[in-house]
Amino acid sequence: MNRTGLSSGVVIRAIGVAAGLVAGACSELPSAVAPSVGVTTVRQSVANGGPGLPLIPVVGTGAGSFNLVHTESDRGGFTGDSQLTISVHGVTPNTVLYVRRAGDLGLSGGQQADGICQRAAAGLFGPVPAPDGTPVTLETSPGGSGTTHVHFYGTGEGNRLDSVWRVVDALPPAVPTIDLRTPCFTFTVK
Repeated sequence: MNRTGLSSGVVIRAIGVAAGLVAGACSELPSAVAPSVGVTTVRQSVANGGPGLPLIPVVGTGAGSFNLVHTESDRGGFTGDSQLTISVHGVTPNTVLYVRRAGDLGLSGGQQADGICQRAAAGLFGPVPAPDGTPVTLETSPGGSGTTHVHFYGTGEGNRLDSVWRVVDALPPAVPTIDLRTPCFTFTVK
């Protein structure tokens, strides 16, 4: 099975107000707080299954990583599946965290993949459904760390999408005390 990860064709458009994390060979990934007027494009050089994108604390403490890996498939006319792994550490122990995403799928006029995460900026995050339809969650250990892995079926080749993923400890209308987010990024299914 051929696997392609963030390093093989995923162009990450990192957007933010303040430059922050250093990834790879001194490429900067800005804050995950909200898109700004400027757009910085970087290629994340991450080996398949590597450290992926950072989860940056917007509220509370902790950190983590986000890995989205595409795998080839020949089922039902779709060309690929996706595997998602999210890991966190340094957060509140024994806590259920909800995985949420805001994707610009279906926006008109090229906005779906323009490097500006409009839906994330508007706070339009929705649940991430597992293949069985239940929302994806993870529970932290007594040491404040946890991981979840999900296999998504049937993603079409060539799709491009701006997206922000987040992990929170409370769902609306409650206000989270833990909110870890990826930077805004554009990915292409190859």
